[in-house]
Amino acid sequence: MKPYMKITLIYFVVGASWIFFSDRFFSSITPPSIYINYVQTYKGWFFVLTTALLLFLLTRKMYYNLEEREEEKRKVFYTTMRAVHHILNNFLQKLSFFKLDKTESNLLTEEEQVQFDDMIHATSEQIKKLGEISDINTIEIEKTVYPENFDRNSPGNK
Repeated sequence: MKPYMKITLIYFVVGASWIFFSDRFFSSITPPSIYINYVQTYKGWFFVLTTALLLFLLTRKMYYNLEEREEEKRKVFYTTMRAVHHILNNFLQKLSFFKLDKTESNLLTEEEQVQFDDMIHATSEQIKKLGEISDINTIEIEKTVYPENFDRNSPGNK
């Protein structure tokens, strides 16, 4: 149930209960007058319905505004991630060209070439995984960037 519906429903039930039981209470302690009781009841129902509708409209508007802000945050995040992806991939490409140039010039040992390749590959894989995150939250991002910190069998990380 949407929050604005829940708030409105709760308010309606509480307000209607108040009208029903308060009228009964007051009629038990005052002289009987059928006309006054009906007027009070209808006045109360009108109040509850009107304010419930107003509350519904206001909370719904607030909810939609909140959803719009959250959607904008997601769009900014995805745009930022695409930009970061682009920048890092360009950097890795330049690093690959640097390695190739140094290798052709015999300035890198075979071990250094392997280290370069491992570093470029590991970074590329991590960037790819980060770009594949569908549920944007800090835990998912941290799992992707720091997988060694998340033991899949621990209770908090399932």
